[in-house]
Amino acid sequence: MKLKKQVTVCGAAIFCVAVFSLYLMLDRVQHDPTRHQNGGNFPRSQISVLQNRIEQLEQLLEENHEIISHIKDSVLELTANAEGPPAMLPYYTVNGSWVVPPEPRPSFFSISPQDCQFALGGRGQKPELQMLTVSEELPFDNVDGGVWRQGFDISYDPHDWDAEDLQVFVVPHSHNDPGWIKTFDKYYTEQTQHILNSMVSKLQEDPRRRFLWAEVSFFAKWWDNINVQKRAAVRRLVGNGQLEIATGGWVMPDEANSHYFALIDQLIEGHQWLERNLGATPRSGWAVDPFGYSSTMPYLLRRANLTSMLIQRVHYAIKKHFAATHSLEFMWRQTWDSDSSTDIFCHMMPFYSYDVPHTCGPDPKICCQFDFKRLPGGRINCPWKVPPRAITEANVAERAALLLDQYRKKSRLFRSNVLLVPLGDDFRYDKPQEWDAQFFNYQRLFDFFNSRPNLHVQAQFGTLSDYFDALYKRTGVEPGARPPGFPVLSGDFFSYADREDHYWTGYYTSRPFYKSLDRVLEAHLRGAEVLYSLAAAHARRSGLAGRYPLSDFTLLTEARRTLGLFQHHDAITGTAKEAVVVDYGVRLLRSLVNLKQVIIHAAHYLVLGDKETYHFDPEAPFLQVDDTRLSHDALPERTVIQLDSSPRFVVLFNPLEQERFSMVSLLVNSPRVRVLSEESQPLAVQISAHWSSATEAVPDVYQLYVPKEPPVLRVTEGPFFSEVVAYYEHIHQAVRLYNLPGVEGLSLDISSLVDIRDYVNKELALRIHTDIGSQGIFFTDLNGFQVQPRRYLKKLPLQANFYPMPVMAYIQDAQKRLTLHTAQALGVSSLKDGQLEVILDRRLMQDDNRGLGQGLKDNKRTCNRFRLLLERRTVGSEEDTLPSAETALILHRKGFDCGLEAKNLGFNCTTSQGKVALGSLFHGLDVVFLQPTSLTLLYPLASPSNSTDVYLEPMEIATFRLRLG
Repeated sequence: MKLKKQVTVCGAAIFCVAVFSLYLMLDRVQHDPTRHQNGGNFPRSQISVLQNRIEQLEQLLEENHEIISHIKDSVLELTANAEGPPAMLPYYTVNGSWVVPPEPRPSFFSISPQDCQFALGGRGQKPELQMLTVSEELPFDNVDGGVWRQGFDISYDPHDWDAEDLQVFVVPHSHNDPGWIKTFDKYYTEQTQHILNSMVSKLQEDPRRRFLWAEVSFFAKWWDNINVQKRAAVRRLVGNGQLEIATGGWVMPDEANSHYFALIDQLIEGHQWLERNLGATPRSGWAVDPFGYSSTMPYLLRRANLTSMLIQRVHYAIKKHFAATHSLEFMWRQTWDSDSSTDIFCHMMPFYSYDVPHTCGPDPKICCQFDFKRLPGGRINCPWKVPPRAITEANVAERAALLLDQYRKKSRLFRSNVLLVPLGDDFRYDKPQEWDAQFFNYQRLFDFFNSRPNLHVQAQFGTLSDYFDALYKRTGVEPGARPPGFPVLSGDFFSYADREDHYWTGYYTSRPFYKSLDRVLEAHLRGAEVLYSLAAAHARRSGLAGRYPLSDFTLLTEARRTLGLFQHHDAITGTAKEAVVVDYGVRLLRSLVNLKQVIIHAAHYLVLGDKETYHFDPEAPFLQVDDTRLSHDALPERTVIQLDSSPRFVVLFNPLEQERFSMVSLLVNSPRVRVLSEESQPLAVQISAHWSSATEAVPDVYQLYVPKEPPVLRVTEGPFFSEVVAYYEHIHQAVRLYNLPGVEGLSLDISSLVDIRDYVNKELALRIHTDIGSQGIFFTDLNGFQVQPRRYLKKLPLQANFYPMPVMAYIQDAQKRLTLHTAQALGVSSLKDGQLEVILDRRLMQDDNRGLGQGLKDNKRTCNRFRLLLERRTVGSEEDTLPSAETALILHRKGFDCGLEAKNLGFNCTTSQGKVALGSLFHGLDVVFLQPTSLTLLYPLASPSNSTDVYLEPMEIATFRLRLG
């Protein structure tokens, strides 16, 4: 009886709150102070409009009374019919607060003291180059450097090479964007397939020729369309070193917005394809076009067993500084690495671009004369008005001397006498004539150099790995080891400027709708892979593998490749043409729909008690999904569960590796509902009215407001969450506070529904202002893998102080830390102490003169989601085959800071100092095979073991081949 009274009070309170909220909205419309500034002299037409709106509000109020009445009746009925412990239901106290009875289990677990040592411990020897310090010390003054405008004059003594010849490797390459000005398929049809077809024939003409390729996505599509003889020729070219596949990822990914899950996934997809089809294992990384570089990527490459890498798009002032200090080649080390286990050798290209005019030496006017595609009569020429000349017996001496001067000047910027000279550009070598022009003319130059010992130069075509191998040999170290005297660097290379104050930071936010859709697909892919692996393992164990849909494996593969394709540095960045963006969006949506089918099939099989009854029928799915998207550029629409006298069953899947206490929201067609657990016990619920927009609560009222005026507010209050929604003209901002244990209850959930389709050259920002004394320092994550400190530099323009925020950013002082977690990648900065500023969307009407040829005008209604978490410090602390029976298991042990309140860490399991007992993770399945491998599974690191216990150091990622039975 006592419980019945409490629930009656609860229902009455809901009723009062809802009525009072609607009254306040009505009162705001009727008594807006701005409306009385004219002394009440309203035109009759406006009074009539207001009167109509008031009548509409009165009608809505009556409907709301009915809804609240249904909710109250439902709560009473639920109480009357409830079986089991009454303490499961929330109740409303006399002082006006909701109480949710605690779960019988603890919400937080203990932390081993040993697990705190990583954040407190030292970092080993300090690297010579720390990028935060470099940025603070550089003047960024952009002094004119002469022919090398962003650098300086380079001089040398002709006898510098008397003791050791200059060894030059010219590396022909073609950079193929899987979508930018044209779609992926159109690029392939019109250019890429011709490049690769010519590659096979032209490389076979002369064994001295070499070629470098990077994008496996294009290569795989081409492979599927060539005959057996051409495939065999490609394998021979790879085997004898004439053709190198560098990096080996599905694409050359963006490194600012991509999550490390997607970065690893596209690496695995590319590496596994290369191993299956070419028997090739990539050795070197090649990233000439991403707009800035994360320190996460060198870590992933090193863990994939690559030993060397190359980068290009770095701020011109940093390039100049590194060139002046002979630091363009370095060992790139993680900031958290206490030794050298994460080191990878990195080459930074010194000049403006990766095209031919900016690769042979400091003077583009001269280098352009050695781009033989630009010979007179071709489609392109040299902007410096001096065309190339074909190399003949009559001019070879003069032309060789001119080119050698550039080679020698460029080599003076490096510490070794081995020189790398890339020879290519976007979609180069698409015509046989270019292959002939480049190879024939350069070979005549090489023959001239190599036949004259007095020049002290040896030149040849080479691959990227040819160059690195020669450098290691010259410096006397094993591949991947640190050459004597070469510096160690830690940090990243954001943000990038190619000239003057032209900072490439807008792409951290551009087209946020698709950045959000990328994360949705990523989450569904992970969930589908987990469920499919478990379902397939159970099916094999039960002898029912033949009845489980093998076609789902193909859908998983296609989704992985779609996600990988979207990591391309012109896709997730939002820097492609509008038609190309549509093509990406259609691909993302198709893969998302397919993944939901995989999840439905796997969940169907796993929930069955009797697996023998499983029957796969694609026309009659056993389960339905909880939301759908009508098009690639539409926000999801929730599925309304139609309730009647028969029970409806809801299947929930937690894709995380920990148990969690979380609120689940379902949309039903009636408030007369009760929810029972699997054991038929009543579950505590909050029933709230669902508004699809402000117009359902206050018709057209939100259109009367502009951002400078107070917004229309809607307040919801209940036992599990309370919410305030503010309706502005271009943004609907919802802030929700959960009454739950764990991180979900300690943080504010923020949703921003943004629509700026009528903006002209504006950006919409969310600013968070606090009293935290951040002293100009803020922190952003790198690919969701690690955190990098940032400093607001007043000497740089505003746009230079923005950084990518794939997952989170925070500010802190000695007492507090405020973290903004984001569900989608966006740009962030801290322009003043105690502030975080996030760019939500941007709309630009003109081109930026970087090749796209159009502005950014295809904005969508976009929902950006965040979690805002405030933590207090407790103590001071320092800073396409059949599915395999094997599964790739990737573990990441995160390093965390124990200097904050233990409850805020939100652990739902005890820490174990990096030890994981795999044998106890898979209920009903045994671990029958476990082998540690390199990151992308190409290299076994140890023999298979009978032990199922593994250990990881903090921050490390480890990959295993796993078979369950």
